[in-house]
Amino acid sequence: MFGTDGVRGTPGRPPLDARTLARLGAAAARAIGPRGATFLAARDTRESGAWIEGHLARGVAHAHGTLVSAGVLPTPAAAFLVSTGGFDGGVVISASHNPFPDNGIKVLSGDGGKASPALEAEIESLVMDESWEVTAVERAAGEPRDLSGEYLAHAAGVLADCASVPSLRIAADCANGAMSRAAPEVLRRLGFDVVALNVEPDGRNINRGCGSTHPEGLRRAVVDRGCQIGLAFDGDGDRVILVDHRGAVVDGDAMLFICARYLHERGRLPGNAVVATVMSNVGLEVGLRAAGVAVHRCPVGDRQVRAAMVAHGVVLGGEQSGHLIFSELLPTGDGLLTALSVIKVIAETGRSLADLRQELDIFPQVLINVPVRAKPDLASEPRIAATVRLAERKLGGAGRVLVRYSGTEPLLRVMVEGPEEGAVRQLADDVAAAAREALG
Repeated sequence: MFGTDGVRGTPGRPPLDARTLARLGAAAARAIGPRGATFLAARDTRESGAWIEGHLARGVAHAHGTLVSAGVLPTPAAAFLVSTGGFDGGVVISASHNPFPDNGIKVLSGDGGKASPALEAEIESLVMDESWEVTAVERAAGEPRDLSGEYLAHAAGVLADCASVPSLRIAADCANGAMSRAAPEVLRRLGFDVVALNVEPDGRNINRGCGSTHPEGLRRAVVDRGCQIGLAFDGDGDRVILVDHRGAVVDGDAMLFICARYLHERGRLPGNAVVATVMSNVGLEVGLRAAGVAVHRCPVGDRQVRAAMVAHGVVLGGEQSGHLIFSELLPTGDGLLTALSVIKVIAETGRSLADLRQELDIFPQVLINVPVRAKPDLASEPRIAATVRLAERKLGGAGRVLVRYSGTEPLLRVMVEGPEEGAVRQLADDVAAAAREALG
C-alpha cells in the first residue's frame, strides 16, 4: 500500500477509493494518536485533493479524532506546522511531481517527519483488517484553519542573520502547485524582485510542462528577463531545481556541494560529512572529499536520506532531484528553504550561482526510465544482469552502473556514469534495451 513516498494512485480507484480512504484516516488516527487526537491535513492543487481530504476526515472522526484542514500548503509547511503546532500527526494529500490525474497521501508523525516503515506497516495492517468498518455517516469536513503565516515567517527567517541581503531578480516557477502562493510571497517579503511563473493552478495544470521536472521555460525566462537566479519547485514544494543567470540547470548534487562547503568552511557541518543517495554523481563525492567533507551514501528516497543523517549525526543530506534536508531547519525536504539556503551562500560570499557551481566537476551521467509491466527481482532476469556486468567491465572501475525500480511509478531506472559521455550513453542504451526486452 505504501511506496517510497506514501500511498499513490488514481482517485476513485483502490487504494484511493472512498472506502479505503476512510479506513486509512481511521487507521492513521488509531496508530498515531490517542483517542481524541488532532491531525493536520494539507494538500496540493489537484482537483481531487478536497474529495480525498473529506474521506480521510470521515475516518479520523470515526476514530474519535479531529482533522484540521490547512487547505493548499506545501508538504514542508505541513511538516513544520505539525512539529510546532501541537498536532499528533498529519496527512499531506499530494502526488508530488506526478501528473495531475495521480494523487497520494503522505502520513506525518508528530515530529513532522514522514511515517516510519514500522508505522506505515501498522497503518496498513489496520486498513487490511476486515473485522471493522468506518460507520456509514455523512462525510466529515476538516476544520478549516489558516496556518500559512507561521510557515512563511519560518521560511523568511533563513536569511535573518545575513549581514546584508543582495538585490536579486529571481524567477520562481511554482509548477501551478502548492508553492504558488508561498514562494513568491516569502521572496517578496525578503525584498527580492520576483518574476512569478506558473502560479495559476486550476486543479489540472499542476506540473504540466513546468516545475522541477520541466525547467526549460524557467531557463528561458531567467535569461530573457535578466534574472540572477531561477527556482523550479515540484507540485508539493519539497524539492527545487535552480537555474543560474546563464540559463544552466543547477541540480541537487550541486546545491549539496555548495551548501556543504559553505557550512564546512564555517565550522557548522557536524562530522564534516553529508548524506547523498546512490544516484548522486560521483563527482560530488570527489569534489567534497577534496574540500575535507565525507559523503555517506544511502538508498533513494528522502526518508532514507533522513534516516542516514540521523545514523551518521549529520545535518545536511539530499538527492540529485533537488530534495535536500537541512535538519536544523526542518526534519524533511523543503524546496523553498533549500533555495533560500543557497541564496544565503550567494549573499555571504558575494559570488554568483554560476561561479559557485563551476567548482563541482560532474562526471557524464545518463539516466533512462524504462516502462515495465511488473517489478520482478532483477537478479532473476539473466539478460539484464549480464548486460549490467558487461557495462561494468567496460567502465573498468572508472564509473558506475545502477539499475533500480521507481518506488512510485511503473519504471525501471537505468543510470550509467563514467568519464566519457559517448561511451556512457551507449552502455546505458544497451542496459535499457535489455530491460525493455525482459520487462517492457
